[in-house]
Amino acid sequence: MSIANLKRRMDERIKVCAEPARMQAKFVRPQRLIKTLSIIEHKFDDLENTQPLEEKIIKSVLKWEQHGISGLTKRDYKNLAWSLSKKLPNYEEKLLFTPTGARLIDCFDQIGIEQLSSIYFPLLYSYFSFEANELENESDSWIQLRRILNINRSSVFRTLARQKKWMTTLIDNSEVLTTEPTKKFTHEFLNESNHNLVADKLESLRISANSWFWDDLIRSSIKSIKLLKEGEYFQIIPRFLVLLEKNKIYTTAILAALLERYASTTQREKVHEVLKHLALDQWGNPQYESSAGWNNVNPDTKKMVVQWFVRADLEAFFRLFSRTADVDRFNYWIKFIDKIAVSQIFLGPAASESNQVEHRKFREANRGRLKLLTGSTRTNNAFMLKIENIYVFDFSDIGNACYILNKIPYNQEHEKVDIDTLKPWVHILKLSHTSGWQRKFDEKLAELGIFSSQANNSNSLYKRRY
Repeated sequence: MSIANLKRRMDERIKVCAEPARMQAKFVRPQRLIKTLSIIEHKFDDLENTQPLEEKIIKSVLKWEQHGISGLTKRDYKNLAWSLSKKLPNYEEKLLFTPTGARLIDCFDQIGIEQLSSIYFPLLYSYFSFEANELENESDSWIQLRRILNINRSSVFRTLARQKKWMTTLIDNSEVLTTEPTKKFTHEFLNESNHNLVADKLESLRISANSWFWDDLIRSSIKSIKLLKEGEYFQIIPRFLVLLEKNKIYTTAILAALLERYASTTQREKVHEVLKHLALDQWGNPQYESSAGWNNVNPDTKKMVVQWFVRADLEAFFRLFSRTADVDRFNYWIKFIDKIAVSQIFLGPAASESNQVEHRKFREANRGRLKLLTGSTRTNNAFMLKIENIYVFDFSDIGNACYILNKIPYNQEHEKVDIDTLKPWVHILKLSHTSGWQRKFDEKLAELGIFSSQANNSNSLYKRRY
């Protein structure tokens, strides 16, 4: 047998014996050794990617400025890569945004793949290190840095002697180096029970907590609200409320997006108490033109929230604070809800001082919106509705007429209002709740050009046709 044939047969036997299935059958995998090796590799990677002292970075930058690429060591190149995200002495901004940084990026764009491999992680770290406000104008140098990282990602991966967790993470989530870096993660960010899932998945990239990346993720999530199906939208509201609570700077953007989407649903007439009172706290009463915060949503959305407050006010007046729920009067005035621009409740002493849980809850939720009624009985309350160009004042105690005025008769800055102020001698109409009052009210309001467009109008004769 020739030496060549012998060698061939030996190679075949070695190959067979070296098959993973046979190896695992003959030898127990050294699990503890493998785990120890993994820990050592992780520590080595951490050591390899530890940021150098600022003094060393400054020395490398000075060498670069004075001599260019000649004389730069491998360590200098790495220091220069780390320097891009630093604000160094004698520079008014971070190095990437300076002429020196622009020249450095051009240099990194031209070096070979092996040299780029040694500085790839520091460049990646610099890419993620900037805050959102620093990239508002999307610096050309930062865009060039992203392009360098993106087009060389696969080549650098192939040059690595062994797999590194951060590079594997980057390969699996390459979208982070595109113009839509967070689009892929929006669904996971919003729908997973583990709200840190995205951060855990990208942990090895060492993205700082203040990175533009997290800002982009939240803003991408907010933009996605308008694209959600109705069922998905209602399920995701609690997640956004938690997000808003933890990230106050996004309050306006989140609240506006949630309300705009709510206004386009089939349930817009159903009051969402949390959104309603959150909007009140942030932007003030939508019924007042002075509440400029409501410019963050379109007029139809604002109208929806106004109707939420009107409905809640009428329900409180006729059901919550009434000794006997006056269903007829509630049903009468609620049919004008799409015409009502302002509602105001005046609570008498009994209602304003009540310790009933629901009474306290309503007063607390509407703090700043309620007024106190004086000069009447303890049990009497009042409400005002602005329906188109008239003001309606009605009262809870029997024996009080309903007054129709063409202007608000009281000082809106005052918390307490006397009942006589709401019953001025000069008024348009004074209507009593006698038998058949609904029809009488319809007739008188129709004479003023006020009609209901809703199906529950008590008298179809006075329902405006459209």
